[in-house]
Amino acid sequence: GLKMKFSLNSILKIITAALYPLLIYLGVNWFEAADRFTGQLFLLLPVIVNSVLLFTFAVTLLYPPAIIEKIARTISKDLNPDELIYCRKVTLIWSLFFLLNGSTALYLTFYASLEAWTLYNGVVAYVLMGLLFSLEFLYRHWRFRRYVGTPFDSILRRIFPPPVSNAN
Repeated sequence: GLKMKFSLNSILKIITAALYPLLIYLGVNWFEAADRFTGQLFLLLPVIVNSVLLFTFAVTLLYPPAIIEKIARTISKDLNPDELIYCRKVTLIWSLFFLLNGSTALYLTFYASLEAWTLYNGVVAYVLMGLLFSLEFLYRHWRFRRYVGTPFDSILRRIFPPPVSNAN
């Protein structure tokens, strides 16, 4: 008769070729399940980001200087006492924003449709953040009228002129 001699390498290739469709099927199903789990984790990213920002801002209220003061000092080294109090208040406001924004994102992750989650976290949250930043920026310039050489100073000086000195 015919005597066939196969090497171990040849046998493994035949087994692999025969099992290949099963391996593909199992692999695709594993990745699909992993993708669903990973997808759920991605929905929590806004919650994680807001939690980190909340912690970063809030901890500076307990252990001064407040983070907004640190940012302000990069622009102006000499902050007066009113500006320091204001920096703490703005840090508190941002902390509250991150708490509410993160809580909303958490709620939407578990109790809302993907469409609602996407609308809030992809549009509404950024609009709210931009609105808070813009309103605070304008209010700060209206209240303190401090111009330190930023690109917006010329426009803001026209809108909120520096106080007139009564020195004669």
